[in-house]
Amino acid sequence: MKRKNIDACLSIFLVGFICWCFCWTIPHVSAMADDDNLPKLLLISFDGFRWDYMSHPNARLGNFTWIQRHGVHAERGLKNAFITKTFPNHITLVTGLYEESHGVVGNTMFDPVLNETFNSGTGQVSESKWMDNGGEPIWVTNQRQHNMARSGAVYWVGDGAIIKGFRPYRYLEFDPDNLLTFQKRIDTIVDWFTDPLYPINLGVLYFEEPDATGHKFGPYSKEIDLKLTELNDLAGYLIKRLNETGLLGKLNVVITSDHGMSLTPSDKILNLDNYINPESYRIFQSNPIANILPNDGVSAEELKANLSSLPNAKVYLKEEIPEEFHYKHNRRIQPLLIVSDNGYSIVYNHKNYTNLGDHGYNNSLADMHPFFMATGPHFKKNASVDMFHSVDVYPMMCAILRLKPAPNNGTLKIVSALFETVDNESFTTFVTYIVLLALTATVVVVFAVGACRQHRFVNRKHMTFHGAGFKYSVTPAHHTQTSLLSDSEDDNVLP
Repeated sequence: MKRKNIDACLSIFLVGFICWCFCWTIPHVSAMADDDNLPKLLLISFDGFRWDYMSHPNARLGNFTWIQRHGVHAERGLKNAFITKTFPNHITLVTGLYEESHGVVGNTMFDPVLNETFNSGTGQVSESKWMDNGGEPIWVTNQRQHNMARSGAVYWVGDGAIIKGFRPYRYLEFDPDNLLTFQKRIDTIVDWFTDPLYPINLGVLYFEEPDATGHKFGPYSKEIDLKLTELNDLAGYLIKRLNETGLLGKLNVVITSDHGMSLTPSDKILNLDNYINPESYRIFQSNPIANILPNDGVSAEELKANLSSLPNAKVYLKEEIPEEFHYKHNRRIQPLLIVSDNGYSIVYNHKNYTNLGDHGYNNSLADMHPFFMATGPHFKKNASVDMFHSVDVYPMMCAILRLKPAPNNGTLKIVSALFETVDNESFTTFVTYIVLLALTATVVVVFAVGACRQHRFVNRKHMTFHGAGFKYSVTPAHHTQTSLLSDSEDDNVLP
C-alpha cells in the first residue's frame, strides 16, 4: 500500500510539474516575442524636403543615396494633403487622415465651437481640444494594441497632447527657445531604442530643415544645396549610430517630409486690400491659402463677389471647395477659401511679404510634393514606386508594426510593392513558439500516459479476489521493473 501511494503521488507530481511547465512556456514565449522581437520602426521628417531635391547636382547626397540603394524610395515622392502646410501634414502622416477628418486644418485655425484661434507657435499644440479630434496617431495605435509596446517622439506635432487617453511613452515637445542639436536628437532617439530596461519599438523624429532655409532663400538657392549637404551628413551620422548600436538591419527607418517648396518672387503678390476692406473679415492661415471668416453684417457671397477680379487665384465658398481637396467637411474650415496659383503670395491689411520660398499651394502641384525613402528588414533592396499618398504612410507603418490600423483614408495598394514578401522576424518568432509548444505538449502526453499505465499496473498487482466464500489477495513474490510504456504488465495478471 505504501508503494502504491508513493507511485500515485509521483505520477501526480510529474503530471502537475509538466503542466506547470506548459503553462509557463506560453506566456514567456509570448513575452519573448512581445519584447525582444517586437518590430522596430523609426519615422523621420525633414520639414520642407522637396521630392526633387535629391537631384540637385550641387548638393552632396551620398548617404541618402545609400539609404535608397539599401532600401526603397518613391521616384516622384508623395502626394501630400491639401493644404500643404506643416502642422496639417505632420498629423496626416501619423494618422492616415485627410485634414478635414483629423481636424488640424492649418498652422493657424479658428474653431467656432470653441470660439478660439489656434496658433502653431504657442503651447496650444499640447492641448487635446485641438489635437484629439478623431485621428489616432501611430504612437497611440502602437501602445493601445500591445502592452509591451512603447513609443518615443522627438518634436513631432502634437506629441505632448493626450490623444485617446495616451501620450508617447517618451516624448520631447518642440520648444524653439530650447532645442536639441540635430545630432543630439538622433542620439536621444537611439538611446530610447536601446534602453536596457524599457526600450521603445516606435520612434518619430522631426527636423525643421530644409524648410527654414527654403523659405528664406528659395528652393533653387546655393543655401538650400548647402543645407541639403548638411542634412546628408546627418543621415550619415544616423547610419553610423545605428551600426554602432546593432540597430542597423533590425530597425525599419522611414524618411519623408510634410511638403515641398515653391519659389515666391517679389513680383507675384496678391494684395487683398485692393479688393476687400480689411475691416470686413478675419483671416486664418493666410498665405498662400487664405481661410476667411466674414465679420458680422458681411456675407461670404459679398466678399467673393468683390474678389471676382482677383487674378492668379481661385476663390471658393465653402460648399464650392472641390471634393478632391478633402478640405470641406470640418467646422474649422471657414466660409471663404482663397487658393493662390503656384508662386503667388497673399498680403493684406498693409502687410509685406519677403520670403523667397513658400508652401501651402494645391497638393496636385509637383513643387509641393515631399520625398520618401525607407530601409530596414521589412523593405526590399534597391526598389521603388512612382508615387503614393501621404495618407498611405500610416497603414504602411501599422503593417510593419503588425497593428490593426484605426480608421483612415490610406491604402496599402501601392506601398505593399515595397515590402519584402516574407517577414523573417515574424516567421522566426512564430516557428520558435510552435516548436516549443509542440515539445512541451509531447512531454506532457508522454508522462501522462506513462503515469496512467504505471498506476494501472500497480492496481492490478494488488487486486482483491472473491471466490467460493473466501476473500484473498494476490501479490507477486518478486517485484518486476516495468517500462512506463511497456505492455508486459499483462503477463503478470492471474489467469
